[in-house]
Amino acid sequence: MIKTYTYFEIDYYPEHELLLWKIKTKGIPNFSLEILKEFEIFSADLKMLFADESYPLKYIASTSLHPEVYNMGGDLPFFFKNIIEQNREVLTDYAHSCVEAVYNIYNNFGLPVVSIALVEGNAYGGGFECVAAHDIILANKKANFCLPENKFNLFPGMGAYSFLFRKLNFKTASEILYTGKVYNATEMKEVGMINEVITEENNGITELIKYLQKGNHSFLYNHYKCIKKVFPLQKNELIDITNSWVDACLNLDEASLRRMELIINAQNRKLKQKVS
Repeated sequence: MIKTYTYFEIDYYPEHELLLWKIKTKGIPNFSLEILKEFEIFSADLKMLFADESYPLKYIASTSLHPEVYNMGGDLPFFFKNIIEQNREVLTDYAHSCVEAVYNIYNNFGLPVVSIALVEGNAYGGGFECVAAHDIILANKKANFCLPENKFNLFPGMGAYSFLFRKLNFKTASEILYTGKVYNATEMKEVGMINEVITEENNGITELIKYLQKGNHSFLYNHYKCIKKVFPLQKNELIDITNSWVDACLNLDEASLRRMELIINAQNRKLKQKVS
């Protein structure tokens, strides 16, 4: 029924009318262009498979196969290379693929479902933006959230502004976007960014199902549908912002690029330590 993918593992629970897609990465757990392109295929497959209602589906949830990380966001080595080479076309393709991904999640893949992010590890940068695109966010108490782009004089350009300013008050959204502070799950719950903190470790899917059993799909689906009517988001808004992100990338100075390179080196060292 469900195809096999290189970068995603899919579990379908018909008894709970739930589909769970799990991010599967090699090396640094980020969103490479290859992952984003396969996500476009996966999104189209979902629409095709469940559009005729042959299989019961009320919820689509995302999580990660990495034990400590939901996703670290953008592919920094890829960014660095294409910024150095001033390759606008490639950076724009990447940015637009990110927008396509988050907009599919935001629109629930065009299906009458509720989208849920199950965050059991850290969600940074584009990983946080992916999480923010979902209707409901559940997070393990050990999960952390951060938008660190200002460390190298960039800004999060793949949905953070659109989602945070719709979900949070202006002051809180501005602080998260501007400071680069790391927030834990409890802090995110307090400001209203996530719906529930999961205290049980390594038991995310069970806690997710428990959460769904407490609610009512019809109410939840219509609740979030109405919110999106009150605070509508068009793809053009996301495209305009991410095009500005490409412009900002191509205008980074040498000091900013050095800071980006330091972060890349730190990520590589951490990866080597994990492997050894």
